Amino acid sequence: MAEKFDVIIVGAGPAGSAAAITLAREGHEVLILEKAKVPGHRNMTGGILFGGYLPGYSIMDIAPEFEAEAPLERKIVYHELYALQNPVEKNGRAEYRILKMDKDSLATKLGFTMLDINTGHDYTVLRARFDRWFARKAVEVGAMLATGKSVEELLWRDNKVVGVVSEGEDLYADVVIDCSGVTSHLPAQAGLRDRLKPEHVYHGVKHVYKLNPSLVEERFKAGEGFKAIYLLGDFMHSVIGGGFIYPNKETISIGIVAGLDSLIDASISSPTELGKPLDIVEEMETHPFVEDYIQGGELVEYSAHNIPRGYKTILQTPYTSGFLVAGDALGAFVKIGALIDGMRRAIATGIMAAKTYIHAKKNNDFSANSLSRYKDLLKPIYEDVSKSEKNSKLLEKPLFYKTIPSLAFKLGLAKRIVHNGELKRRDERDAIQRIQERTGLLDYEEDKEYSHIKVNFELASMDSRKAWIPLCPVNCYTLVTQKGVFASYKDLFNYNLSRLGNVAEALEETSKDIAEGKVRFDHVACVSCGTCGVIGPPGVVDFGHERGGHGVQYKYG
Repeated sequence: MAEKFDVIIVGAGPAGSAAAITLAREGHEVLILEKAKVPGHRNMTGGILFGGYLPGYSIMDIAPEFEAEAPLERKIVYHELYALQNPVEKNGRAEYRILKMDKDSLATKLGFTMLDINTGHDYTVLRARFDRWFARKAVEVGAMLATGKSVEELLWRDNKVVGVVSEGEDLYADVVIDCSGVTSHLPAQAGLRDRLKPEHVYHGVKHVYKLNPSLVEERFKAGEGFKAIYLLGDFMHSVIGGGFIYPNKETISIGIVAGLDSLIDASISSPTELGKPLDIVEEMETHPFVEDYIQGGELVEYSAHNIPRGYKTILQTPYTSGFLVAGDALGAFVKIGALIDGMRRAIATGIMAAKTYIHAKKNNDFSANSLSRYKDLLKPIYEDVSKSEKNSKLLEKPLFYKTIPSLAFKLGLAKRIVHNGELKRRDERDAIQRIQERTGLLDYEEDKEYSHIKVNFELASMDSRKAWIPLCPVNCYTLVTQKGVFASYKDLFNYNLSRLGNVAEALEETSKDIAEGKVRFDHVACVSCGTCGVIGPPGVVDFGHERGGHGVQYKYG
C-alpha cells in the first residue's frame, strides 16, 4: 500500500523547512522531499537573510535560537550602492569616479533603494550550510526528510491533488506544499501559471573567494557589524541589473543579478562586447574599486541560478484543491533597487502555507475553497511585491542605471579616485577554458546514463539565435561550426574578426555561423540553474530535475 502523510513538502529550502517546522510542532505527519542528497547542495544565494519580518512569520518566531545556533556568516548593518565609472589610464595610474548612495541618500529617503533596511537580525548566509541546519531543525521537531528525491509530477483524483510521484514512487497526502523553487514545474502542472519566460526571471552568477577573516573584517567592518556593497556601472554593458559583494566569515560572495531577457539581447545583439554572463562578473572584478575588496582572495566556487522576478511571477491564485505553493515557486521575491530580499519571504510563505493546512485540517476540508484562506494570509507579501513592481518600473530603466550616473560623472558630481599602479587585466582565454576551470572547482555526482534536460537537436540547430549557448553558465550548450566549437558568440566574433579584419563583415559572418551551426549538448556539468528551460521553447529544450540526488554539490552556495 502506498504511503500517506498529512502533508508532503517538496523542497528543503527556507520555505520548505519553515513549513515543516510549523506543521511538525502541531503534531502533523510531514514528509519533506529534497532532490539533493543534502539540503543546500543545489542552492545558492548572494545573500542576506533578514531576520525580522511580519510578527509570527519570521525565522525568529519559529527558530528564536537561530542567532546562537545557525551557521550565520556576518551581521549586516549597513548597505552601500556605488555607480562605477570605467577607469582611464594615464601615466601609469588610473582615474575613475564613483557615485555613492546609502541610507542617508535622497533616493533612499524617497523609498527607491531600501538601503536603510536594518531589522537588527540580518546576516549573510551560505545556503549549503544554512539549509542543512534549517532542515535539521525540522527533523528535530518530528518532520521526516527524504533526500535524493525529485518529484516528477502531481497525483490527481477527482480534480484534487492527492500526492506526488517521486522517483517513480506514488506518495499520498492531504495537501502538497510546493517549496521547490523557481525551477518548479508543479505550479504549471496544477494550472496555476504558464511556463516561465526570460522576462519573468533574473539570472544570478556568483564567485566565492576564500579570504583571511582579518581582511574581511578590515574591508567590510561598519559600526557594530558589516556592510554589503551593491554595484552599477559600465561593466554591465547596458544589461538590466547590477553587482553585489557580501562578506562572510572567511569568504566573500561576489557576483551579478541581471534580467535574463536583457542578458539574452546583449549576448546575441552585441557579441563585440559580451559573450557570457561570466564576462560581466570578470569585468566587474577587474575594476580597481572592486579589486580592492577581493585582493588576496582564492576563488573556491562558481555558481549560477535563476531568481523569480516577483512582480512578474507571483501566483495570483497560489492554491488549488490539495495543493499550495510557497517561496520562490510562488514568486514571493522582492528586489528594490540593488537590494535583493527573498529568503525571509520564503520563510514567511512557508509558515503561512502550514497555517493554512492546520486551519483546513480542523474540518478535514482541503478543497480549493478551504485553502483559499492562504491568499488572505499572503496579503502583506502581495503588497511588498506590488511595491517592488512600481520601483522596478522606474529603476530598471537606462535613465537610472546608466544616464544619471553618466551625467554625474561628466558634471564632476561624483567622487574622483586615483588608482596607482597597473590595472588588473581580464582573462582573455575563451569561454570554454575559463568556465572549465570554474566547473573544475565544483563537486558533482554525475549521472552519465540519464539526462534531466531533453534537447531536440534538429529543432535546436534550426533556431537562428540559439540563446541557450551564450546564456548557459557552465557550457552545457556549445555551437559546432566548421571553424570549431564555441560557447560564446563573442569568441566566435573575435575569431571571424581575426580572419576578416573588418567589424561589420565579422558581425555578418558571426550571425551566419550562429544560424547555420549545430547545437551540441552535454548535461554532466549542469548546475540546474533552469535557464535553458526558461528559454525553451517546449519540445525543443525541456528542463527537468536530476534523479537520485545526482548533480552539482555546492560547498558554499
